Amino acid sequence: MAKKKKSKKHNLAPDFRRERQDKLVRRYRKTILFNEKELSLINQYCEKYSVRSKSAFIRNVVISHILEQIDDNYPRLF
Repeated sequence: MAKKKKSKKHNLAPDFRRERQDKLVRRYRKTILFNEKELSLINQYCEKYSVRSKSAFIRNVVISHILEQIDDNYPRLF
């Protein structure tokens, strides 16, 4: 007997969901160059930890570093 597919129910209105998805579309390209040692290191890491998407991995590392720096440099009152 075939299994039934689970239907995904979204509580968001279709227009709101579409607007939210449009904002997340990646439209801007940045290019980065690595030397042989850096690329080898990235490849070893991705192979060891089964990273499927190198671009998503690098994007995640860059954004997390930026957010960390912003948090560390946030002005504090005391």
